[in-house]
Amino acid sequence: MIDEHERKLLNVEDVFGDLPSLETPRLVLRRLTRDDAEDIFAYGSDPEVTRYTGWQTHRTIEDSRVFLNGVLALYESKQVAPWGIAHKTDRKLIGTCGFVYWLPQHARAEIGYGIARPYWRQGYTTEAIRAIIAFGFQSMQLNRIEARCEPENTGSWRVMEKVGMTFEGVLRQHNYAKGTYRDTKMYSILRQEWTG
Repeated sequence: MIDEHERKLLNVEDVFGDLPSLETPRLVLRRLTRDDAEDIFAYGSDPEVTRYTGWQTHRTIEDSRVFLNGVLALYESKQVAPWGIAHKTDRKLIGTCGFVYWLPQHARAEIGYGIARPYWRQGYTTEAIRAIIAFGFQSMQLNRIEARCEPENTGSWRVMEKVGMTFEGVLRQHNYAKGTYRDTKMYSILRQEWTG
């Protein structure tokens, strides 16, 4: 058991003040830039990509710029913010991933992710999520990392299972999105379960 006084709490700014790039065999997770707007629009405008998200399908490039400006503002204010998922070979931004929230006092955070449809079912999301889970346990001193998705979002919960997360149950009508209450599947992984 870790004594509360022995555990040094990190500030969000300590970790996210200068978001580092993370590298995997096929991907670079990096800060988004203004130049990424068109790539964001390419997947953000795809109704299949946004089908289970809490955000609306991007109708114009301006919707993607609004999203991008929001992320850049988070970087500027040193808050929890996502990484862009860049494909090493294609040299293209193919999605985003990162922490949705972080509660340092509870050593707990939640992850989220989205990726362009041409890159589905090839292990890219799993590869990116393994990298941010490692970052969470190593750099954020997390004890628990959570992830949620709608029960129908098979691709998403399969990623959670592939990275070693445990299904904990269904939160009934947990979220309100796109005009309806939606159930949510909850997954988590604990530090003691993480194999690195």
